[in-house]
Amino acid sequence: MTIGRMDVVAGIILRQERFLVARRSRAMAFPGFWEFPGGKVEAGETLGEALVRELNEELSIAIDAFSLWKVKEKKIKGVAIRLYFHLVTDFSGTPTPREGQELAWITCEEARGYSFLPADEEILSELSLCLQTR
Repeated sequence: MTIGRMDVVAGIILRQERFLVARRSRAMAFPGFWEFPGGKVEAGETLGEALVRELNEELSIAIDAFSLWKVKEKKIKGVAIRLYFHLVTDFSGTPTPREGQELAWITCEEARGYSFLPADEEILSELSLCLQTR
């Protein structure tokens, strides 16, 4: 039984052949897991507005160019979660962890050694193919 629904945006922030990942802090749900930065879409926000806000709040960056790449749906504890993964190809500022998270710029090959949240883990092989064709 589904109790509710939540929309979540995630930014796959690209820099040459690497992308930025964040390790969830102890204060967050699923501490220690790696993920693509982002968060919940608030009422009245577009996906783009939510992505811009979340990446500014979490990382102190302003994103200048991005595009929706993948949509995944998960059900967790009765909540239907729709995750919108965006490729971020241009940003300004230096990513700075503002929520106690650890940051790393990694390649798809290096990602194999990281423990990702399940939805993020699922798209890594697709991301590898995507980046090879860029």
